[in-house]
Amino acid sequence: MSVKKHYIRMAWRILRLLLDGQESAVYVTQSYDRIGTGYDDAWTNHMRDLTESLINRLRIPQGASVLDLACGTGFATGLLAEHANGPALGVDRSSGMLQVAAENCPNCEFIQSDMLDYLKKQPSESFDVITCCWALGYCRPFKVLRQISRILKPGGTIAIIDNSLFSLREALYASFLAFAEQPQKLTRLMKFRFLPGVGFLKLLMRLAGLKPLHSASGSRKYLVSSGRDAIERLRSTGAAAGFEFAAGGDDKELFDRFAKILEERYGTTQGVPIIHRYIEAIAYK
Repeated sequence: MSVKKHYIRMAWRILRLLLDGQESAVYVTQSYDRIGTGYDDAWTNHMRDLTESLINRLRIPQGASVLDLACGTGFATGLLAEHANGPALGVDRSSGMLQVAAENCPNCEFIQSDMLDYLKKQPSESFDVITCCWALGYCRPFKVLRQISRILKPGGTIAIIDNSLFSLREALYASFLAFAEQPQKLTRLMKFRFLPGVGFLKLLMRLAGLKPLHSASGSRKYLVSSGRDAIERLRSTGAAAGFEFAAGGDDKELFDRFAKILEERYGTTQGVPIIHRYIEAIAYK
């Protein structure tokens, strides 16, 4: 039996939350702090080849100064250090992720900071190579790219890979429908700035004074056995970072309904699909 959806009330609720000026970054960081120890098994290993392929495209000179923004548990940071044959610097907001990164890459340096705040404090033309893997949409993309352009040395390169705006659109739509049944339960809105496509990323790079060299887009799909397993997987990968705070806590009734809608709308005999759609680009100064 279908449950009534309150679309007008839901739209009004979203509008109010968008206009209230409430920041969601703190909740995203809390999510990543919680999942740090299991993040590599849940996410890094699943996307390892994409990140590695992107960094392998970079021509990193020996001894280059390299910076990994939103470094997470340090996978890309370690790759940069290997290519540069020297220490790399990783920056991330999450202490939980940085604790794992320090264990994974003991020869690298890690700093806890918001990426944009960190970039603003750096002198111009101070890095040869900068990467930002799977996190640009958590910040302000154009402002980040402008600061990257400023602190890159002439001829320096920037590599970015990130989820697109349409990544996980099935899960997002299912969560919208679940909240539309009880709009009053939506108390916080996670405000992300993921880009709609690789063309938009290249445009922002050009506007920031960077020259794109390479770009690509694609998707990665995996199956889980149930809607509830899908939600747990989204949480453990960081893909739903902050979402558990959207209802002010772990509302079992709401999450059970979210899981049921996922199964009803997208479930197959093989399982419930989770589809990450990504964009990537390399540019130089």
